[in-house]
Amino acid sequence: MVITVNDVRVGLTVCYDIRFPELYTELARRGASLIVVCASWGSGSGKLDQWTLLARARALDSTSYVAAAGQADPGGTLTSSGAPTGVGGSLVASPLGQVLVSAGAEPQLLVADIDVENVTAARDSIAVLRNHSDFVHMDRAQSLK
Repeated sequence: MVITVNDVRVGLTVCYDIRFPELYTELARRGASLIVVCASWGSGSGKLDQWTLLARARALDSTSYVAAAGQADPGGTLTSSGAPTGVGGSLVASPLGQVLVSAGAEPQLLVADIDVENVTAARDSIAVLRNHSDFVHMDRAQSLK
C-alpha cells in the first residue's frame, strides 16, 4: 500500500515483508520515496544484524528511504504466547542504504530528514528500477544459452 503524507509517497509494510525485495521495488515503482516497516523482530543469535542488513538492503533495492521501526527489547519480560518480543534496532536508511539514524534495544525516538530529491538522485545514478523491468520480462531461458 502506498499513501501520501505531506506530498511524500509512503509505502507501508510489516515485519516479515522486509524479507521480500520485490515488494519494496514494487512500492518504489508505485511512487514511494519512503517505505515504512514496523516489526517485532525475534531475538536470537544474529537476529539484530539480520534486521539491520535487511532494512539497508531494501533501501538500496528500492532506492527509497526505509524507516524500520523495531519493537524495543522488553528486557527479559516473558510472554506465554511465544511470539517475538522485539530486539529494538530501529533505523532510517537512505536510498543508498546508508544508516542515517539508529536506535539501540531500548525505546527511543528517532528523527531524520527525508529529502525526496535524494531519492530522485539515487534513482538517476542507480537505475535498478528502470532496469528491473527489463530483467523481469526477459526470457531467462534464452539468456542462459
